[in-house]
Parts: sequence; C-alpha cells; structure tokens
Amino acid sequence: MKNSDKNDEVRINRFLASCGIASRRAADQYILDGRVMVNGTVVTKPGIMISPSRDEVIVDGERFAQPEARKVYILLNKPRNVITTNSDEKNREMVLDYIDVKERVFPVGRLDRKTTGVILLTNDGTLAHKLMHPSSNVKKEYIAVLAEKFTPNLLQQLTGGMRLKDTGEKVSPCRAKLLDDGMQVLLSIHEGKNHQVRRMFETLGFEVKRLERVAYAGLQAGELRRGEWRYLSRNEVQELYKLTESQ
Repeated sequence: MKNSDKNDEVRINRFLASCGIASRRAADQYILDGRVMVNGTVVTKPGIMISPSRDEVIVDGERFAQPEARKVYILLNKPRNVITTNSDEKNREMVLDYIDVKERVFPVGRLDRKTTGVILLTNDGTLAHKLMHPSSNVKKEYIAVLAEKFTPNLLQQLTGGMRLKDTGEKVSPCRAKLLDDGMQVLLSIHEGKNHQVRRMFETLGFEVKRLERVAYAGLQAGELRRGEWRYLSRNEVQELYKLTESQ
C-alpha cells in the first residue's frame, strides 16, 4: 500500500496467516472472494504487500491489528549443562536464561543437557511447528567426540538405517564423515529422536564423550561463543520458510 513502510512489508496472505485467520492458501481465497479490505478498499490481488504496523486490515467486517508481538528469531550457541525448556522444577540453567528480549520466545526442538551447539528460539509458532514436524526433513549436523577411535568399516552400519539397541527402534539412513583420525565423527541426520546420536553410537559399542550440534536447518554458530546469541537475518528467516513451504 502507498503508506507502507518498505522495511515492514509482508504479503497480505502471510499476515492473515500470522493472525490465525486462515492458512495462506485460504487467505488468498478470502481475497478473491472480496472479503478483505485494506485501508477501506476491498483488495482483489492475493499477492499485495502491506505494512502490519501502518495499514488497516479488515476481514469480514472485523479489524485485525498488528499481531500481538513482533516475530523474533534467535540463534543460540547452547553451553553444556543447560536445558532446553521454558521452566525447570530443579532450578537448573535454561536456554532462556541466556536470552535478553522482551518477547516471549521458546526453543524449537530440544538439545539434551550435555549437548552443546546451535538451537533456534522464536515466538513464531507456525514456523516452529513446521520445522519440528517429522516430514520437514530438517538437516541437523553433529560432531561426536568418542572415547575410542571409530573405524571406517563401521560407517555403513552407522549410516545405513540401523535399529537402536535399547528399543529396537529404526532410524533413517544418514551421512557421516570421520574426523581427527576417527576420534570424532561428523554426523548429518534428518530426524530428532530422543538422544538419537548418542544412542546410535551406543548401538555400535561407542561412548560419546562430547556432542555438539554444529548446524540446524543450515544455520551455524559462526563467531558465536558458548552462551552467545544473535537475531537471524531476514534472509535466514526466509530460507527457513522456504525449507518448510510444503508443510
């Protein structure tokens, strides 16, 4: 719209979806049916851009203001012995203890207490749900430091879609690469079963001394030290949405 702030613009269907009115596809149909007004004018083009903070949007006679809180997306390099929950009855350190923002955010998925590395936090429930959905196939990369050397002849067993020894549960095929003469293994998975990486190595008789998630959905810690965080860039957020477009 004419009076929109370019830095604040979003597609109207995305805005309506963020307000919980309808999915983006259904929002497009609302527009085609003439049920949506922007600044007093009925809109007929689903692809128009609006500024949620400055444009008035009315659907079926009801005004929808800007969503309650701005959407924030945060990447944290989680330290060891920090838990990924929003509350803890044992008063242990939580990932939220490291985040200083006014918005109420929550972690996307979990890293166990001993595992370090990248974790995403947000208040965008729609995106979080899509990223955590099993069909999203979000890529997660870990470096496992082992108590003893991992031999190349075991790589096929590790990556071929094994059954976990403790429960008999089957995991999907994955990718792995030996590092540091086999004392470390870079593992890339698309699932998120509880303690999955540790259990995979335990199935083959190896103890994981340290475990770090070095990438999640293409996001890496970069220069972030343990306990440090940063906001995602607009491009990074867009890439996450692209990754989950089919959800």
